[in-house]
Amino acid sequence: MIDKTRQLIILQKILSSKDFKASEKYNALLTYLVKASLEQKRPKEYSIAVDVFGRDKSFNPAEDTIVRYYMHRLRQKIKNYYEHEGRNDEVWLSIPKGHYEVKFIPRPEIEDEKEAESSSWNRLVFILLIFSLVISAYLYFQNSRLEAGKFSGSPVAIAADDPFWSSFFDNSYQTTLLIGDHFLYKEKEENRDKFIVDYRINNTQDFTRYKNERPGRQLEKMEQGSLPLNSIYNLNDLSRVFYSFNRKINIKLTSVYMSSQFDVADIAGQNIIYIGGFRNLRKFNYILENIGVTYRYSEKDIWRGTISIETDGNDKPLVFKSEKLKDGYYTDLGVIARVRGSKMENYLILAGFAYPAQIDVVRIMSNSSTLKRIYEQSGYREKQFPDKFIMVVQVDGLEYSALDWRVKYFKALE
Repeated sequence: MIDKTRQLIILQKILSSKDFKASEKYNALLTYLVKASLEQKRPKEYSIAVDVFGRDKSFNPAEDTIVRYYMHRLRQKIKNYYEHEGRNDEVWLSIPKGHYEVKFIPRPEIEDEKEAESSSWNRLVFILLIFSLVISAYLYFQNSRLEAGKFSGSPVAIAADDPFWSSFFDNSYQTTLLIGDHFLYKEKEENRDKFIVDYRINNTQDFTRYKNERPGRQLEKMEQGSLPLNSIYNLNDLSRVFYSFNRKINIKLTSVYMSSQFDVADIAGQNIIYIGGFRNLRKFNYILENIGVTYRYSEKDIWRGTISIETDGNDKPLVFKSEKLKDGYYTDLGVIARVRGSKMENYLILAGFAYPAQIDVVRIMSNSSTLKRIYEQSGYREKQFPDKFIMVVQVDGLEYSALDWRVKYFKALE
């Protein structure tokens, strides 16, 4: 049993470390959790939000993920501390996942570095496999329900006369959902295969160039990419839309028509919805190019960038920039664009730079209340919403969660 005095000494040592001493919020959060432990209290998400982050009594954890975000980052900082400055500490502070209680435990035995690295990659491959299977099973289940017509009693997320979605489903074409997967390759080493997602490598051309520059390494492109974090949230939101209009969605269990495998020649005769990051649009990017929208990722930050839109009569395009603000806050940018195909197919792009925008552009188009806000901010509240348009949405929030959003730009297309 570790006495209270020693627990406070351990806390103070962590707070004085490189990762903590310049961060008031993480200092306050960890101090709050340790003191609660000393007082034999079990902190709850609600009490942390109110006591540490100043949220009011109306705080709803289902809508505001600030506590979960900071707890995720706090555990990362603690892990980093014990990998470096606190490596030789006899007693370690731990906050088990799924709980907010602080534990003080004897220093764990450090496994052999090569074995640990190999084990971590094996876990990564296993996680990717399970994630793919879970999404595939989820989509299969939802699609089976659609085919069976079992949604008569389900709550309707979108009204049948909604101006956006009613016009999207105004034809008899089947709808294909395109998920922007991350490009995945593996490197063969002496005793293992290492699977890699490198955000600078987003297509076969990037990979071939990278491979040719490193002739001594055994690199191999994987046929299927890695599913992005946003996809599971997006699928849950869009499923309510599909239920509302009782539409069957074209789904493949292993790839869901991943954008890295999609052939543009097959695009005719179907409605397309794209969800994911800009970098993963790949061949489908020509839709944005045709309507004068370009994007560029920052060289310093793989999750930030600029969006440029060509405007009539102006030599210079309109430019929108996502930024990292103070105290861990960010502005992210997303594009919602809809165009018609040559046979009146509907093509919808829901894309963003980072996960907050990738998740939120889908969420706000999949909910009646947020759609009304879209109509108001775009100026079409009392008018027929255009069936072809470009919209830029700014999402304000933290690294992995959105706190607010607003329409920055809207233009109806001819």
